[in-house]
Amino acid sequence: MAASGLLRVVGSRSHRSLLTPNMISTLKPNIGVRYITRSENGAILPKPPQVRFGLIKVALTVTPFLLGGATISREFAAWLEEHELFVPDDDDD
Repeated sequence: MAASGLLRVVGSRSHRSLLTPNMISTLKPNIGVRYITRSENGAILPKPPQVRFGLIKVALTVTPFLLGGATISREFAAWLEEHELFVPDDDDD
């Protein structure tokens, strides 16, 4: 097989990431092209901003809602026992 034939075979089986946006739009006109790491004209985009204090932000968000949910659950369980809607059985063996 000639080198040009081999290039044609390899070129026809290219991975989608190697296709240009114009080639993708001609293959499937309804597909949208997402530019994550490069702009429309092919320039590489700058590094995205880094989230600072990520773990601290998660802890400050989760802690109040976790404590609030636990308090609501405890109060509701006490209300159910007070109104005798749910009373745990005491197993005296």
